[in-house]
Amino acid sequence: MPSSRLSNADDRDQLGRRRWLALYVLCAGVLIDVLDATIVNVALPSIKRDLGFSQSSLAWVLNAYLIAFGGLLLHRSPRLYSCSRARRSTRPTPWMCCRR
Repeated sequence: MPSSRLSNADDRDQLGRRRWLALYVLCAGVLIDVLDATIVNVALPSIKRDLGFSQSSLAWVLNAYLIAFGGLLLHRSPRLYSCSRARRSTRPTPWMCCRR
């Protein structure tokens, strides 16, 4: 009886560690995303000054960057999903149409 209690406690402890690790990975991803957006916004005055862009042109620069960044995220997500150990669903999902 004590050995089963020990294994349950070990399983719960290992599950807790996995959850914390997942939280750290998610927080790191959000940090990188926010840092990336901050760098682009800090660079906008230099772009305006050096290239002579107007305020509306800066909006185009920012939108083009965000579209490219989002496109790369969408392009990589099915591949990352297929490489993970996640259980595959038989339901259709939005990113299934992106596979080659």
